[in-house]
Formats: sequence, C-alpha cells, structure tokens
Amino acid sequence: MENRLEILRVEMDKLIVKSHHPRAYFSHLYCVSHFCTLLALKRKLNVELATTCGMLHDIANVNGSGGDNHALKGSEEAEEFLRAINLYDDEDIKTITTAISRHSEKNAVHEPYDELLKDADVMSHSFYNNDFPVSEWEVERYNNLLVEFGI
Repeated sequence: MENRLEILRVEMDKLIVKSHHPRAYFSHLYCVSHFCTLLALKRKLNVELATTCGMLHDIANVNGSGGDNHALKGSEEAEEFLRAINLYDDEDIKTITTAISRHSEKNAVHEPYDELLKDADVMSHSFYNNDFPVSEWEVERYNNLLVEFGI
C-alpha cells in the first residue's frame, strides 16, 4: 500500500538519481529521515511529518541550487515540490518548510519540528563515521543527544 510518504520518496528518488552526488544524497537524506522517525517517536511528534522533513531538508543541494543559503532555498523548493505532488495541506507544508528553513541554525532553538530536524541532521553527520570528529558547530547538540538517549 502506497501512502503519501512513499509517493514522496519515489519522487525524491527521481531527483536524487539525477543529482551530481546520488550516493551521498541517498545516504544522507534517508539517514536523516530515519533519525527524524526515531526522534519523533521519542518526542511524541507526528512521525510522517518528521520523516518528510528529513527527506526534503537538503532538496536545494540535490537540485544543485543550494550553496550558503541552502536551508532557505531548500524550504522554497520543498514547498514547490510538496504543492506539485498535491498530497500535503497548507499546515503540513508550513511545518515542513519552516523546519527546513531553520535546519542550518544549529545554535538557535526554535519549534519542535525545527529542533527535531536539526538534531537528526547532526546525528547523520556525527554517526556517519565515528573516526571523523564532530563538527564544532554541532558538538553541543551532539552531546545533548547523547544525554537524551542515555549514551
């Protein structure tokens, strides 16, 4: 049975395959979306919305239009994408695109879905390879996540 999350994934996969780094984007977007699922369950948020945030959060990079402003540009591209597939209402789109627009602001605290997406992104970056150091701008969030999970 296909639900809107699976339809979204199929459409995102089409974009990822055409991107300049498909392996990296498949790995990162699916990883972040899985961490979003885990965090949503733990924090009692809507799992589908959280997972959608993770799948779309770097859409501007996938499309090659990211750069320094990839979070803001990505929120705009995510809105266009979500409206084109016509499966999400205005409230869902606002929640998703707001989280995407703020996901690079790792030192600021925002709304629950924004924080969830930032944390899932940090988890993906930090757990990709334990031999790599945690980025300086992500250390505080990383340490808070370890405490949250009792690690």
